[in-house]
Amino acid sequence: MYKTLKQFKRDMKSNLKEYTTFLRGLKRRKVKGLASKVNRLHKDAYEKIDCGQCANCCKVMTPTYNKADVKRISKHVGMTPKEYWKKYLMVDENKDTVHKKTPCHFLDKNNRCTIYEIRPSDCRLFPHTQRTDFIYQREIHTQNLEYCPITYHIVEKLNELVKEKTNTI
Repeated sequence: MYKTLKQFKRDMKSNLKEYTTFLRGLKRRKVKGLASKVNRLHKDAYEKIDCGQCANCCKVMTPTYNKADVKRISKHVGMTPKEYWKKYLMVDENKDTVHKKTPCHFLDKNNRCTIYEIRPSDCRLFPHTQRTDFIYQREIHTQNLEYCPITYHIVEKLNELVKEKTNTI
């Protein structure tokens, strides 16, 4: 990883307000070529950051499950969807189906997902920075800034690009 998790947390705390404000105002800025810039930064982040060294999302967050996830995973672990639901899941204040507790019960001691091939779709898409509608996912990115070095890296570099462009006009 290009930074330790400890360094990431320190940097995140010192820049969280600036980057949150940046994300909030991003739509108003009308950044030309935003989707391609974010796509390039997304690829760059994954080249520099090893999710397996971090696994912070699995330690402090919980994915949102859909019915297909519950059915697929419960079958894999030899339970009925109802049994799996009762043992591991709950409905949160947003009416989303999530884990009852963190860290994820499928995270092993080496920060690896023991059901990686069939993990919930929310985990598969996390941190959602690869989506072409990045600008409309600002609330998700704002939340993920605090937990995900990849999201942090993308927002940090995008903020630098926008500042650079603004300063050259």
